[in-house]
Amino acid sequence: MTTFDTTGTVTARFNRPSPTSRTLLEFMYVKNGTYADPTSIKSVHIFKDTNQGSADNWLNLSADSTEYGLVAASSNASALIVFSGTTQDEADYNATPSGVVFKRSTGKYAVLLEDAIPWYDASTGAAKTYYTSSTDLTAGKYWDMWTVVDNSTSTLHIHSFEFFNDNIITISEPLMITTRQRLAQKYINKNAKIDLHITSEHTVNNTNITPEIKNIFNSTILDNAAIRIIKLKDDTSTGTPYEETLAWTSTGVSVNSEDTIIYNWNTSAVEVGTYQLQVSSTFLDQNIFSDKFNLVVR
Repeated sequence: MTTFDTTGTVTARFNRPSPTSRTLLEFMYVKNGTYADPTSIKSVHIFKDTNQGSADNWLNLSADSTEYGLVAASSNASALIVFSGTTQDEADYNATPSGVVFKRSTGKYAVLLEDAIPWYDASTGAAKTYYTSSTDLTAGKYWDMWTVVDNSTSTLHIHSFEFFNDNIITISEPLMITTRQRLAQKYINKNAKIDLHITSEHTVNNTNITPEIKNIFNSTILDNAAIRIIKLKDDTSTGTPYEETLAWTSTGVSVNSEDTIIYNWNTSAVEVGTYQLQVSSTFLDQNIFSDKFNLVVR
């Protein structure tokens, strides 16, 4: 599950969105090894992949052009939508569809595909509207092309996503899915600020479910991920044997396309010692709690 502002859940690009989903397309800008803000996000073009996995047909590839490698002006008319204008903070979203780029945090941006987004075609001066019910939006592959300006230079960054029609399935018996999780790290150096990775492996135990349906569960299926961290005491003779360092929280917890739960932990304010963490998540009608993993800050 992915959230956007306070308006509820949206479907991330890697979570098998459908053409009518509220689909969040995230974009992260990393400069010299750290998240950074460019001068501006000039535009984001959404095109259908009509060239068998190559986006070249939408680009200006004239070698003598000052806009070589950018979206060709002649392609604007074929764009499903062009997000442009001044970047807005995610907190400014008011549940009204808008053809602008949102800033989530430093170096992290997103556009939200939802029904009836008004947008402005700068090349023709035409006012247009993006509809998720459009017959142009079918299951298939698409491009999101981000024109970024940094130090007065425009650069095009091309990413892809895919719409699916099979995000609704029917089965004739309850799903029996086993989830195993593992903490990738065992040791962290004091004062490190590091992403903790808790990987997930799902096994569908039903023998009567087709491989096609089983393969759906190779994508993200976990919702409502949360984490808790406690410090194990050296002296357990009195009181509780631990101190709670981080109470159960979903703030700052994310899940990637492989159902790896990620939490960025800053150890500058914690003591050296042995910690124990546990993650929780939901799937269908199940509440999943991982094993308790030990982690040493040294």
